[in-house]
Amino acid sequence: MCGGICGLSYDLTMRKVMCVLLVIGALGWAQKKSSRPDFKDYAVERVYQGAPAAPKITPDWRRFRTAIREGAKRKVQFAGHYTVPAWGCGAGCVAFVIVDSISGRVYDGFGVAMMPFKREEKHGFPIQLEFQPRSRLFKINGCPDETNCGFYDYEMVEGKGLKLVRKELLPKEDQY
Repeated sequence: MCGGICGLSYDLTMRKVMCVLLVIGALGWAQKKSSRPDFKDYAVERVYQGAPAAPKITPDWRRFRTAIREGAKRKVQFAGHYTVPAWGCGAGCVAFVIVDSISGRVYDGFGVAMMPFKREEKHGFPIQLEFQPRSRLFKINGCPDETNCGFYDYEMVEGKGLKLVRKELLPKEDQY
């Protein structure tokens, strides 16, 4: 009765449906690929509850010894047994180190400047340093050492410190 037209119409419709599904899948994959890791992806089993060890301050960090000592006295803040002493390093800048609450070892950190103001006015003011007691993930939203502004994700590696796992730089027009 259709003379082959019905079959052609069905094939065309199915091709369109398949194309739409492929596009949706590709968009979902691309979106997933560019999204930042979640704190639960780097979960730790336990959080240290004991008294924090005194930090072993190296000559490089001697200048900031008071801020490091005071920050190291806090309850665990990061990756199961670390604190993150931080202090200002200028307008819109924060510097930090990571202190092991069990051994007292001090891992190097660095200064992080805020995102450029014109970008923050448009997109909001993100927290510069994000971390949690039950996660090894450390997120930086800003400009490490005042360059290459963007979103950085690090993993705390036992005995080594922060390891970069992902970065997403801001477009050139949003840099300093």
